[in-house]
Amino acid sequence: MNPFIKNTMRSALALLGAVGCLSLAHGEGKLTLGAASWAQYGQIVKSLDTAEQKDLDGKGMIGTGAQFAINYQANEKLQVNAGLGVGAGHNIAARNIQGYYAPYGVGPYVANANMKYSFWDEESAKLNVQVGLFPYDYAPDAQNLGLYLLRGPVYPGLLTSGFETKYVLPVANTLGLALHHQSGMFEHDLLFTFDGDWFPYWDISPTYVAHVKLGSAFRLGAGVNLYHWIPMDSKLTSKKTPEVMYIDTTAHDTTYISFKGTKLMGDFSFDPKALMGGVEALGAEDLKIYGEVAVLGLDGDKAHKALYGPISQRMPMMIGFNLPAFHLLDRLNVEFEMYKAPWVDDPSIYNHTSGPQVTPIPKISALDTNTTKDNLKWSVYAAKVLAGHVKISAQVASDHFRPGIFQGYGDNNPPLNNVPFFSPSEFYWTGKIAYFF
Repeated sequence: MNPFIKNTMRSALALLGAVGCLSLAHGEGKLTLGAASWAQYGQIVKSLDTAEQKDLDGKGMIGTGAQFAINYQANEKLQVNAGLGVGAGHNIAARNIQGYYAPYGVGPYVANANMKYSFWDEESAKLNVQVGLFPYDYAPDAQNLGLYLLRGPVYPGLLTSGFETKYVLPVANTLGLALHHQSGMFEHDLLFTFDGDWFPYWDISPTYVAHVKLGSAFRLGAGVNLYHWIPMDSKLTSKKTPEVMYIDTTAHDTTYISFKGTKLMGDFSFDPKALMGGVEALGAEDLKIYGEVAVLGLDGDKAHKALYGPISQRMPMMIGFNLPAFHLLDRLNVEFEMYKAPWVDDPSIYNHTSGPQVTPIPKISALDTNTTKDNLKWSVYAAKVLAGHVKISAQVASDHFRPGIFQGYGDNNPPLNNVPFFSPSEFYWTGKIAYFF
């Protein structure tokens, strides 16, 4: 079993044990249990990714899973949360091996493992700190695209999205510490988070996010992420070796490219119903308009401009709109994204050197062949909760979904993580039914 999975499971079990001890020792505490289970199916409708004789059109994607959570409110200030889950599914085969499908896989994960302490908690004034593995979402209106401040690396600026990813669901997506403060219509967060998704692993990224509500119709926000600014091993984050070297042959100058960088973000949300005095025929989420823009990397020297383009090519932008569903659905939205990054949407550009060396410098072919064709992404999402415990959701999208492409039996490489959609006309659909309490 992967060491990270082992360690996170041990952490969650330790917290479960702590919760059990607390519940026995303090009878005044409140213990609550929760659980969820789901099944989903989808298909890649169209993909022009035909390298290595791949044929992805019409290929199905099956997944299922379950999780449980235990929450212990020790007193009015201290809360302990823990939970475990297991997911199952398969990757799509790159070549015709057993009908283009990979073996079914099962993997455990930690749904929650944290403690939250509230210094004070009133309707318009809050101050709390959360430590451990916990969910964090600074833009709850976004259902797929966006959330650029905390998803993906800086160099190269790869994006992450897909159907109901962990970043938009109430499951753990952040490991570290978060200090939250609210005063009236203003709220802000200071985070110190470990990166378990992108190399160099376990570097700490200090992040600050602030939002202000202007009446009941507008919400404006901004944030900065000092990505990998506190390294676990500076020799990995900012090393000086050939695979991170950019050589300017005209000036005979050498620049070493670091994995660390700075992200900036601005977002907004506008609910016109608040200006209408409320419309009973419309649902709570209907008519909302929201968006986000970010800058991935502020370095402006000649080397960074040559590799990652000017700032205008490092700025993903998204806009979303909740269509009127008239209570038939809880949410029906469309989202669009524009991102002019001059490389293919494939993390393999992160590790293209010989051997196990990882580099933030994209391979030359990625820079040469993909400047405009995948700039636009889109998504349509719908969801409805029935009887308070059953959720039905579906999505059609051409986004940054990475289904995992199996490379064949006997191949020691992990499944390919590239996005199989090169233009807005290529897309997939997927649906899910879930039960929770």
